[in-house]
Amino acid sequence: MATITVEIGKKGKKKERTVCFLVCHGKTKKRIPTEIFVTDSEVSSNGKKVKQPDKARLIEQMRRKLQDRLFSLSLELVGREVDAAYIAERITAHTGEIDFFKFAEEWLKHSPVKSKKNYYTMMNALEKHLGKRSLPFSFITFSMLRGFEEYLKDKPRSQSMYLGLIRHLYREAMRQYNSDYEQVIKNDPFVRYRVPRQQLKKGVRSLTLETLLNIYKYEGRPRSRAQLARDCFILSFCLMGMNSVDLFECTEIKNGIIKYNRAKTKDRRSDGAYIEVKVHPLIEPLVKKYRGKDRVFNFYTRYSDAGTFNQNVNKGLKDVGDALGIEDLEFYQARHTFATLSRNLMKFSKSDVDEALNHVGTLDIADVYIAKDFSIINENNFKLIGKVFKDFLPRNPKRVKKSQKS
Repeated sequence: MATITVEIGKKGKKKERTVCFLVCHGKTKKRIPTEIFVTDSEVSSNGKKVKQPDKARLIEQMRRKLQDRLFSLSLELVGREVDAAYIAERITAHTGEIDFFKFAEEWLKHSPVKSKKNYYTMMNALEKHLGKRSLPFSFITFSMLRGFEEYLKDKPRSQSMYLGLIRHLYREAMRQYNSDYEQVIKNDPFVRYRVPRQQLKKGVRSLTLETLLNIYKYEGRPRSRAQLARDCFILSFCLMGMNSVDLFECTEIKNGIIKYNRAKTKDRRSDGAYIEVKVHPLIEPLVKKYRGKDRVFNFYTRYSDAGTFNQNVNKGLKDVGDALGIEDLEFYQARHTFATLSRNLMKFSKSDVDEALNHVGTLDIADVYIAKDFSIINENNFKLIGKVFKDFLPRNPKRVKKSQKS
């Protein structure tokens, strides 16, 4: 009877060892290489056992699968003389199982999602965690997902995002390969496994009113990155927490109203995450300063993409923070501060704040019957700006005209 054991190879150029399966039958042996690599710290002192939990679990899953195939094959080979090489070839023959990485790469080629970079970053992290860029869907289990979550424990934002992306790809694969008549991907680990939510301490990322006003009063060197960052921060706050990618990509402004679909959620919202934001007189000079030809703002002429734009804005905000004594100042704090002051300073309802942030509300059924009226949140925004920046406003700011969108 043939046997299958785990063998850890010698150290290679990258100071990593390849994990193999050794098939022994009679006096013959044959190694089955894997794409799993381990370092010295992940191997026991005698060099014979992988002690890194997730890689050890994956290796054991692979060994058991080969063992099951060997058992089935042994019934077929009764009375026949074969060697280890023949057995290894038979038990590793292509079974048509779908690989997660290959599916993800093919799916991304044809998907319209804007956040492809996040998917590739997730795949790189998963490859580093597993020690290989190969993962059959049948190996994506509750335990494997918990292991990856633990691997990312020092990166809570990545925990939430990466595992959420894996779930999305898993469900996309199920939609593509499963039917009423055939279940190619048989199990869904996400029925049991819950993707962790990003834990943020409430209010930590929002700024005080005094700090916000200090940023507003900051001038910086003309045409410097710090000045651009300050301007974008104020634009975001006064445009109801508009994200940097939307500042970069928005293309429509009419009668002082910026109309756009929020990039982060437009592909998964039935309403396309559409919103209209009225430009307050306070920021009209900034809108004019950065007015673009083909888009609302000219940031696209300065930076190659929204990611590069966001990186440079945050680098500029670090300079602003250093000058004003604000630790770890980031662009996204404009959105947090808008939300916090809207609720705590102005006492606007949570549902109105959610709508201003272009979040999906909890009253989705009512939304079917109520025509969208952006003037409500824009009136609130004008009141907020009027109270926050009362010492810097023109005497007679323009009122918001009511507008509806069905």
